[in-house]
Amino acid sequence: MAREIQTRWKVTGILTAETPIHIGGIGGDADTDLALAVNGCGNYYIPGTSLAGALRDWMKRSYDETTINNIWGFQKQDNGHASFIIVDDAEIILNNMTLEIREGVGINRRTGAAADEAKYSRAILPKGVKFPLSITLDIGKKENQNLDAFWHLIQALEQGDIRIGAAKTRGLGKVKLQHIKIQKHDWSTPKTLFDSLLKQNLKRKWAEIKQGLEDYNPQRLSLEITWNPQDSVMVKAEGDGIAVDILPLVSQVTGNVHFVIPGSSIKGVLRSHAERIVRTVCNLSTRERFLKQVQLNLVDEVFGAAENSNGSQHQGKMGALSVDDCYAKISMTAKNWSAVENAAKSDKDEFSSFKKVLKTAILSPNSTENPFQTLQPAMHVAVDRWTGGAADGMLYSVLEPIAVDWGQIGINLDLARLQTYENCKNQNKKEGEDREMCVQPAIALLLLVLRDFANRKLPIGYGTNRGMGTVEVTEMSFNCSPIEGLAGIDQVRAIAPDLPNLGLSHDLLNLLNSAWKKWIEQHNKKGL
Repeated sequence: MAREIQTRWKVTGILTAETPIHIGGIGGDADTDLALAVNGCGNYYIPGTSLAGALRDWMKRSYDETTINNIWGFQKQDNGHASFIIVDDAEIILNNMTLEIREGVGINRRTGAAADEAKYSRAILPKGVKFPLSITLDIGKKENQNLDAFWHLIQALEQGDIRIGAAKTRGLGKVKLQHIKIQKHDWSTPKTLFDSLLKQNLKRKWAEIKQGLEDYNPQRLSLEITWNPQDSVMVKAEGDGIAVDILPLVSQVTGNVHFVIPGSSIKGVLRSHAERIVRTVCNLSTRERFLKQVQLNLVDEVFGAAENSNGSQHQGKMGALSVDDCYAKISMTAKNWSAVENAAKSDKDEFSSFKKVLKTAILSPNSTENPFQTLQPAMHVAVDRWTGGAADGMLYSVLEPIAVDWGQIGINLDLARLQTYENCKNQNKKEGEDREMCVQPAIALLLLVLRDFANRKLPIGYGTNRGMGTVEVTEMSFNCSPIEGLAGIDQVRAIAPDLPNLGLSHDLLNLLNSAWKKWIEQHNKKGL
């Protein structure tokens, strides 16, 4: 017998990718290890199961189990019911954009070079792609469902607080819901189905629904870092050019292309330094194998840990810290950048024809400016230690951005997720102590990493051991919700680059310092 429905809400809108997206599919090809999901028509799409999983996960960390089960369904032995939410598949709208291939690599902490068996490629949908969202919520006559929880979910989508797909903490998966339309079908009165569909005023205004909602502020901490390059900053593209060997990585943004520093690259730099700090204060050595090297308490909870199943125990963790892709402000058409990649060498002057193509790409054709003042081909050569001359086959060129402005680096710390990990629950705590106190050492570690980043100790991108990648932090905008045990942190609006003048109150600094020292003492005794 079909269950009785009293009310049906239908929400539709357009989800726009604020960062690239990867929704994994089966199979693949020679171009990539991790392929995108494709539907039966051969089009890229996001399965309703993937969307529903991300939406339920967000609600799971914000509401109690009873509320989740009433809305999303559950199965416990012979008890349970199906979900009252229906999420449709969403076919991607590319708008003349094409998919991209991103390369990923793990860095051996001992050698500083690529770790063995830790290199892979991933197909991604670029920033700016859109896809339709359609969600239906049925309200049963007997079920006690929290409708406000559903509207908070829609509000979180509108604010861009929910990420979808893979690599959500490494720059991918951020989406925002726009053009929200809501319909309500009321079947509580004895009308026929056709009367309900044809005669009711189905439309509801989202603005009015939001006004009636209780204030809901999930625990989170976000930072926007404004910075300037002090020398050439770039990430190397996988393929080589013709006139210039090594080119900066670019990514599409609603049709045009921009230079990009992937969130995975920035997060890797921050994580590596956090590991260095923890190993130093806890007197730990670097292990031999790559996946063992990066396994450290507190670092795993903040930055994430790879799945490593051992019988019934699962050690994988999704990081609480996420870092968005950072894009250069200079914009080019995809056609012009393709011309730069394929520009031929000149017979006499290697870069004369390349200079003309580059000028068309980044400047107006009639401009009197020199394009090499923005992007400069730099020659590099290895010197033969015996002859003192250039080593055979070791001459190469790099197109270095020397006068390119970059956007902000966005960093978010999911405090609700951080509190769910067992390592942060009542570890070495007496009964009655606050669970939230475990967040303090994590924030202290993050501030130490950011301090060193602001003090130019952490270069980013390509060629950091050869004079590239140094950055100057000019501002760190801080936005944090109230945190139990850290009174006043939600009042902080900016953090100064130097530690003595962080912008935090004296009491707050002392509290973080005390929590950090206590964590070190506990883990020095127990080991990691």
